[in-house]
Amino acid sequence: MEFEIGSWVMYSATGICRILSREKKCFDGVHETEYYKLEPLREGTHSVYYIPVLTAASKLRPLMDAPQVHELIQHIQDLPCRWCADRNARKELFHHILRQDDPKQLLAMVKSLHTQQEAQSRAGKKLSSSDEAALHSAEQILNEEFALALHMQPGEIPLLVQQALHTTSRAES
Repeated sequence: MEFEIGSWVMYSATGICRILSREKKCFDGVHETEYYKLEPLREGTHSVYYIPVLTAASKLRPLMDAPQVHELIQHIQDLPCRWCADRNARKELFHHILRQDDPKQLLAMVKSLHTQQEAQSRAGKKLSSSDEAALHSAEQILNEEFALALHMQPGEIPLLVQQALHTTSRAES
């Protein structure tokens, strides 16, 4: 898969990045390889990443566009809402989902965590700190990508997701 210079991509290890250029580099002192040069979207990050063109398809993916984001949010009720009672297994599962870089799985995870958070709140409890951290990480990834696709601010995205969740839960009641 070829990526265009100037386009935004999701880099699985980092988040959203812009492709600045395609350059040949010799990092090992022996072999010259062609790389995509990436710049992260997150402010305050002055890093640059070089991803080999030959393996870029396994590490980069195009960002979702607005219709894809709307479709995903509109079908949030179709996403599974599973809860693993074992805290360690749940932590491992969430870590795996965060590393997978699959927006559908991330949104299902957010849905599950919000559902659990509401249940805990009704019982006068809170999510564990590891669940809160997982929720924050998943929301940050989704908020950035959804915001870029929808030409919104990342802080506006949680309201869209919450509205879709509550519309769904009222419709199912």
